[in-house]
Amino acid sequence: MSRSIVKPVIAGVLIGTGLFFIPFFMLRVALFILIIALVFRLFSGRRGYFDGPFKERRLAFADHIRNMSEEEYAQFKQQASFGCDRTKNFTHPQNDQNEK
Repeated sequence: MSRSIVKPVIAGVLIGTGLFFIPFFMLRVALFILIIALVFRLFSGRRGYFDGPFKERRLAFADHIRNMSEEEYAQFKQQASFGCDRTKNFTHPQNDQNEK
């Protein structure tokens, strides 16, 4: 009879010890990941806003805005004030020039 109670007690002690020490192990793992991420960030360099797959599109759009006349720019600002709501029928000023 004493032998049947020993196994559950040992299992309970092992499970309780494991649950008690899990936060310490998780903290070590989190610190390790943080240190590795910092090392990668140091050696990878900084990426600016204009680095990325759509760099040319952003630069072309900025050039297009710079080349607008005052009237086109005023119309662009008025239409852009609606935000990105597609139901407002936002038309690009370049498309208006092609229609004329």
